[in-house]
Amino acid sequence: MSTVLSVIAALLVLSLLVMIHELGHYTAGRLLGFGIVEFAIGMGPVLFKKTKNGIQYSIRLLPIGGMCRFLGEDENMPNDARSFNMQKVWKRIVVVVAGPVMNLLFAFLAAIVTLAAFGDFMPAVYQVEADSPAYTAGVEIGDVITKIDGKKVMYFNQAAELIQSADPDGFTMTVDRDGEPVLLQVSGAYDADTGKSVIGIGIATARMYFGFGETIGRSGAYITSTLTETFKFLGQLVRGEVESTDVSGPAGIIAYISEAVRTNGESVMRLVVLISASLGIMNLLPIPALDGGRLVFMVIEVIRGKAIAPEKEGMVHFVGLILLFGLMIFLTYNDILNLPNIIGG
Repeated sequence: MSTVLSVIAALLVLSLLVMIHELGHYTAGRLLGFGIVEFAIGMGPVLFKKTKNGIQYSIRLLPIGGMCRFLGEDENMPNDARSFNMQKVWKRIVVVVAGPVMNLLFAFLAAIVTLAAFGDFMPAVYQVEADSPAYTAGVEIGDVITKIDGKKVMYFNQAAELIQSADPDGFTMTVDRDGEPVLLQVSGAYDADTGKSVIGIGIATARMYFGFGETIGRSGAYITSTLTETFKFLGQLVRGEVESTDVSGPAGIIAYISEAVRTNGESVMRLVVLISASLGIMNLLPIPALDGGRLVFMVIEVIRGKAIAPEKEGMVHFVGLILLFGLMIFLTYNDILNLPNIIGG
């Protein structure tokens, strides 16, 4: 696929994820009786629009986002019961949270489809050191590690984590050997100097397929792992432990999706799961102008028993929006500098 077509495909994928987010707000708003002014796919000038039941549905020029604009969202409209700010606070909370929740739900469903279609990568043994705890336990080359002390290995990196933190006095390890589960007893693996268990194996990825029930469970674990890694990254970001090459803005995300499109469908699906889950969690962060920032003001309203003055809240969101635009400009500049690494990586 040419670069131009892959970039267009990447923009469409990103727009789909944003549209799903806005669809969450839209669906909750319609169900709860909110007035909706416009539901748009894309940003910028309107290319096509149609009005139905008082709602303008539009497609805009730039395929980089979307919006669901509620009646009276940014101003008081006391004469209209459908106005956003006239709704009960719990309804507004539901509508605001619905967008990120829709992204997380979509990520979960996309993970199920991905794992059902392509399976998942599990840790397979390709090397066993002589006289090591693994050798003594009977580990063989080709064994796929599925459990450590009864805990399922849900993704590749988890195997090393579970082994290192296993019971110092010994632990069981279940492997898949030629399609059959084999239970092994591992002892003598604890290293007092490092405080970790080391069994003396080398592992590589092996593709495995699972039944429907197992696929659902693993999809949940996959999303949980993605969220955990996102929070870890945010912590590293706050502590200043992140390099510029570790952070991507809109241009970088589009470049990554474009590369995935040129690779294969599995790469696209796995990236869709990651981005959708990340969009969900990032939008719940208490940042002004994002859903999480609006949610903070609603929680304060619940605690105080009355809302903060709209002009004060609006000013906070306006400042937050300016800062977000500044961040997007910086990240885009950073993406341009790192573009050779993204394409080459």
